[in-house]
Amino acid sequence: MNLIATLAQRNTFRNYRRTFLTVLLIACGLAALIFTDSFVKGMVKTMSNISTQTYLGHAQIHKIGYRASNDVDEYLTDFPRIVELLSLQESVVHFSARTMSGAMLSSSANISSVLLIGVNGESEANVGELDNAMVEGSYLTGNNSELLIGYDLADLLEVSLGDRIVVTVSAAHGGDLSQELFRVSGLFKFNDRTMDNNMAFINLDKSKKLLNIKGVHEVALTLRDLSSADDSSLPLWRALKSETREILNWRELVPQLNSVLEVSDFSTLIVSIIMFSLVALGLINSMFMSIFERHQEFGVLLALGTRPTQIFNQIMTEGMLIGLISAAMGFVLGLGLSVWISVVGIDYGHLEMSGLTINEPIYPVIDISAFVLLSVSIFTITTLSCIYPAIHAARLSPSNAMRKVA
Repeated sequence: MNLIATLAQRNTFRNYRRTFLTVLLIACGLAALIFTDSFVKGMVKTMSNISTQTYLGHAQIHKIGYRASNDVDEYLTDFPRIVELLSLQESVVHFSARTMSGAMLSSSANISSVLLIGVNGESEANVGELDNAMVEGSYLTGNNSELLIGYDLADLLEVSLGDRIVVTVSAAHGGDLSQELFRVSGLFKFNDRTMDNNMAFINLDKSKKLLNIKGVHEVALTLRDLSSADDSSLPLWRALKSETREILNWRELVPQLNSVLEVSDFSTLIVSIIMFSLVALGLINSMFMSIFERHQEFGVLLALGTRPTQIFNQIMTEGMLIGLISAAMGFVLGLGLSVWISVVGIDYGHLEMSGLTINEPIYPVIDISAFVLLSVSIFTITTLSCIYPAIHAARLSPSNAMRKVA
């Protein structure tokens, strides 16, 4: 066995240029797989965080039927009971109640339709990023005349801080129009076109009076961990569901985004299969070239009594040695590239995908266990790829091989 290992090592580096190119091919393939895996995981994490932390929350509670109709009459009348139930759930960290309705904003220069959202400033700051998105003015303090609008919407309405805006809504229980005068107290900028152009915020108590309701339309929740939102065994889901209300996690609230995230995993699998195939074909080609160059050598060995199994083992050992070197080099290259990009990030500007604006850099996620698994997979693929060339070498006829006839 030691002799076979020695011969394999010598023959592997006999044509060092071909061996180097083969190792480089496999190593680069592995590095690309490692980086792809870390980047996709980073993209999924970024998209999930943007979706949930900006405004959505990890889960939301609504009255059954509200999401289908967006009717202001379909509000939660048992909000005190919901607060009581939420206080008993260890998985819930923060929650924020909201009212929501379509509204018309009128300034002296222009008008615009928006989604008017009533929130409690303190609780909303714990669930979303509205307070951090403020670029001018002040956040909600509880004053009934306060109105927060997007920076882009302010340009459309041609208003600035302190300017008056008339808000018109259709009130509940009859649909009568309700109007109120507000002053622009703050401008926000989420760097999301939909939010910056089509959303406005007022204080929760004022919005209830404006809409003539005594409940709320939505309760947004943040959990201890985003992954727990996918845990169907949490007591939270059973405790908050009833005949009149529903609770949905963020994946159910934004199904189109969830579909994109699921497709990303499938895409990684397809890329891996293609890369594994290229690696296998490249190694098979390299091994056959090496065998054809050594036909006469194998013929002499077979004529001197070397068993075919020994020839087979020698070729397999050469392939395993190439695979081991390639896996180690690819692991180092892939890890180094992933770590570097995880520090500097990849900024897509303001890329819109499935209704979501990726407004922050994507940082790859370093998962050593996944990197090791990919490295072992590449090593296994290279080893298995050598079986066919090794069988071919073991079946050579001594007389034909010494005449370099395959």
